[in-house]
Amino acid sequence: MRSTLTARHRRVPGSTFYVRAAPGYVAEESLNGLARPDGSLLEVLRVPEGNFLKVRTLVVEQYLAKRATQVQQHELQFNGYPAVFGQGASLEPGKDLMVLAFGDSVGFTLVFGLYPDSDAAAEAELRQMLLGGYYDARGQVPPLELAPFVISLAGTPYQLLEVRPADKTYVFGPAGSAGAVPDTFATRFTVQVLPPTPPDEARQRLLRRAQALTTPGALLQSQERQLPPSPAYGYEVSGSSNLRGRRPGFYQLIRTDEDATLIFHGVVFGAPAAAARPTPPAKGRKPAVVKPAADPLADFRKVAATLRMKR
Repeated sequence: MRSTLTARHRRVPGSTFYVRAAPGYVAEESLNGLARPDGSLLEVLRVPEGNFLKVRTLVVEQYLAKRATQVQQHELQFNGYPAVFGQGASLEPGKDLMVLAFGDSVGFTLVFGLYPDSDAAAEAELRQMLLGGYYDARGQVPPLELAPFVISLAGTPYQLLEVRPADKTYVFGPAGSAGAVPDTFATRFTVQVLPPTPPDEARQRLLRRAQALTTPGALLQSQERQLPPSPAYGYEVSGSSNLRGRRPGFYQLIRTDEDATLIFHGVVFGAPAAAARPTPPAKGRKPAVVKPAADPLADFRKVAATLRMKR
């Protein structure tokens, strides 16, 4: 079975797998897939460094419920790769699952189709999406789609600039600033992914970052609050300090669930002290009315409000 990429195919987020999506399916940011309101979904999972040739007879069954005694499974070729397709009862009550697995000796891809139990129409649509899909082995996935968290940059000037795998940190800044000469006073925010971390330890991390923005002996002002209860613990800090004649404003956020702790840290610097002084009005003229300054941390708050782990 070899599919051809057509104008009707669309790339599944977080992958280089393309499908002709049935009506109602939209991108689901919290997973690498597509979903629709009736509970049907398609998800793609890449397993690097796995030998598919050794596990292909077992890989489908492990994702099906033990009650799935009638597992329908058969081997095939998919886009030139050895493949297995199977389906049966899902581990999720009231749902059935189909799985397409394909790969070689160095890695493999799993494509899942979840749909309401006994919904023949949804089953047929997902079968067409999986088996009529196209895999681009040389394609590239935007790095932010591969992050273990979801974040929205819509309506802000920011874009992902750098990924630091060593400490699992993602660096964001204004569009067009990627590759610029490092600047101590550049506007930036970072998201770091940590194992679940106790609140006190996470807050100490935030404090150390704020202190790094402060000239020794200068005043560091901050406001802290625990966010209203939600599925994840949340704690935010905002404030300002003084660093070498510049006044940085910072916004920080902790989000912790059972899987991870996310540390958001954003900083924007005010103008140098000399440039910030207002020019005195000319003799005989009334001083100009000064409009209230916009909140320099507003975009950080907007972005941080969308931050959460993928499920």
